[in-house]
Amino acid sequence: MSTLLTKQQLENHLYQFRHILSHFDYSPIKNVRFLNLESFFTYMDTVEGNPFQKQYIELQKELDHLQPYLPFVSSKRAKDFLDALSTCSDDNEIEKIKKDYTNKLRQDFINVSRTITSEDEWKNILTTCEEIRVRKEEMLLALH
Repeated sequence: MSTLLTKQQLENHLYQFRHILSHFDYSPIKNVRFLNLESFFTYMDTVEGNPFQKQYIELQKELDHLQPYLPFVSSKRAKDFLDALSTCSDDNEIEKIKKDYTNKLRQDFINVSRTITSEDEWKNILTTCEEIRVRKEEMLLALH
């Protein structure tokens, strides 16, 4: 059974994630432009020893902690996920879909976090993640 983060731990990880993301240094590759975040992550996942590796690993470590508390950033993405799950016929398919959507969820969350322009928007993210954490805590308590 996984251990739930406390409210303070969740906030600490979110602020660390935000710090890493806001200080991400793209300067090692001066003449390259990525068309979108997905192409950047594909580059990160496939090019060994790339100049962003250390920052990317730090970002992924924070996302590992945050993963259970990340919201779907669009109702379409949530619907697509549920639709994909509803057509599964075995556990292997379910695991593959979960893995695919975990990556999409992380990319969506990074993209939304990058476009935040105010502290109120950041507080909305904190509140949403905390609401997910509280629901998980309530479900865990209900099982005991």
